[in-house]
Amino acid sequence: MEPIARQATSKLNKDGFTLIEVMVSIVIVLVGLLGLVQAMGVATSYNLKNLLRDEAVLIGEEQMADLFRRPESAQITSDSKSVTSRIRGGGSTYNVTRRATKVLNTSSYQLTVNVGWTHKQVPYQYEVQAMRTYNADGN
Repeated sequence: MEPIARQATSKLNKDGFTLIEVMVSIVIVLVGLLGLVQAMGVATSYNLKNLLRDEAVLIGEEQMADLFRRPESAQITSDSKSVTSRIRGGGSTYNVTRRATKVLNTSSYQLTVNVGWTHKQVPYQYEVQAMRTYNADGN
């Protein structure tokens, strides 16, 4: 029977990682970090989208309150304007359209406020409607 030849190994090479193991672990960590950065970007985008919507609701409600405060003689039929809001240090422009439509032969009006804006080249809109009935004296 022949003796099995022993392979000579260095005592310095027994502990630690090889270069390939280190490189593979670095690649795995980098892929995980890139996934986290991507998730943060998506979360920030959705957060901004919600802030823009909340601001549009606030603007629409303010415009509706303005229509409610007007006496019947000062009620508008239709008007449009742009409102600029500052969110996160940037300006966002909202296009506001207001309409007051008289309901048949009554002293009631259907009030409509439409607020439109764009985010990442996608148009969005918010609409609020209400009925307003005036007394005989127009208030």
